[in-house]
Amino acid sequence: MSRRRAQAAPPPAVEPQGWGPEVGGKGRRRRGPRRLLLLLFVAVLVALLVVPFLVSARLTRMPVEGLASRGSPTHILLMGSDSREGLSPEEQRELSTGRADVLTGERIDTILLLTVDRGQAAMLSFPRDLWVERCDDSVGRLNVASAIDGPGCLVDTIHRASGIRAHHAVRVTFGGFRDVVDAVGGVELCLEDPIADRDAGIDLPAGCQVLDGADALGYVRVRKIDDDFQRMQRQQRFVKALAREMTQPEVLFNPVALWRLSGDAGDAVEVDRSMGVLDLAQLAWAGRSIAAGTVASYTVPVDPRTTSGGAAVLDLRQPEAEVLFARFRDGSVLLEAVDDGEPEEPALSRSDVLVTVANGAGVAGLAGQVADQLAALGYPIGEVVNAPPTVTTLIRYPPGAAAAARLVAGDVPGPTALEESPDVDHVTVVLSPEAVT
Repeated sequence: MSRRRAQAAPPPAVEPQGWGPEVGGKGRRRRGPRRLLLLLFVAVLVALLVVPFLVSARLTRMPVEGLASRGSPTHILLMGSDSREGLSPEEQRELSTGRADVLTGERIDTILLLTVDRGQAAMLSFPRDLWVERCDDSVGRLNVASAIDGPGCLVDTIHRASGIRAHHAVRVTFGGFRDVVDAVGGVELCLEDPIADRDAGIDLPAGCQVLDGADALGYVRVRKIDDDFQRMQRQQRFVKALAREMTQPEVLFNPVALWRLSGDAGDAVEVDRSMGVLDLAQLAWAGRSIAAGTVASYTVPVDPRTTSGGAAVLDLRQPEAEVLFARFRDGSVLLEAVDDGEPEEPALSRSDVLVTVANGAGVAGLAGQVADQLAALGYPIGEVVNAPPTVTTLIRYPPGAAAAARLVAGDVPGPTALEESPDVDHVTVVLSPEAVT
């Protein structure tokens, strides 16, 4: 279901009299398209210049310690805060956010690192339950860092964990998120399956639909129907959908819509004090890649464990995490953004991907150990078998299951290679000695 209205057909062009060949008709007739293209180019240029100026003048500024100076690529830390500031008790009930007075300090629900350079962008999601050393040298969950000493603490904690120091920071609260979505008239998403979660306040049917601010907030917050990994995939998917809405012509070339959006964004979003017009223009330019679906999206590789106190947390999976961090630090990850012209793949759930684990490493018990790890992440396990020796861990998959294979590859220890094979009915992991941790 689309809410785009078809544009009325333009009236047929009427050729002015006296524009025949004897007076240079061909040359003069070409000026019409040229002028139209020039006007269109100017309109686009004005939109790209005006939007950053409008937004910059109306944004709320916040102090953020420890940001890096200008550099290439530019790293922008996007923080989705659970703060209820600005929400009345009625709005808190409407959005199913819970009461602010039952929380101790701010928590960050969404942690996204956006890396941009010359119009290209890549996104990296950090799990909020990642167990890290924080800015005050304490060890605990990543999402608590901002409650310790503000957004600067989260910047420092991300740097300690990944070696990536953000140049800028953006913070959005529950109410702010709702307002931005409503300002663009809602965001269209197509859901393969219905999503219902009382705690998140949503009950969405399957199919294509336009989410208003309240439903969109529930969509990115819902967690109990699967796990934090699917939640991060939904967040990345929604960021792309929101970028598409914000770059629609009816928004960019509508002065009323631009003014309303810049005002709502200014009230809803906080940015660091050093973010200027040029930085916002760079961010807007990178938004084209996000809207076009060419942005590369990643999640930090992790392994689940239970602390001595019984809490379920996540640890960085090395060396995979460091390899990914290095690609973000030097910007090489941006070279992987490719526009293949295909529609965006729907978010997959681990519970929908059947996996067989085969031991090609010659290490007794390895296939069982990896199968247990995958089962703990939510994958249904088919068989655990032996296989001929292999020097590289292979993720074999039937035609049409490439997305499922990539999902599994991100959860298997060690480097992997993907191989399409008509000989398998579902994703099959053939382990090599490189999978031994």
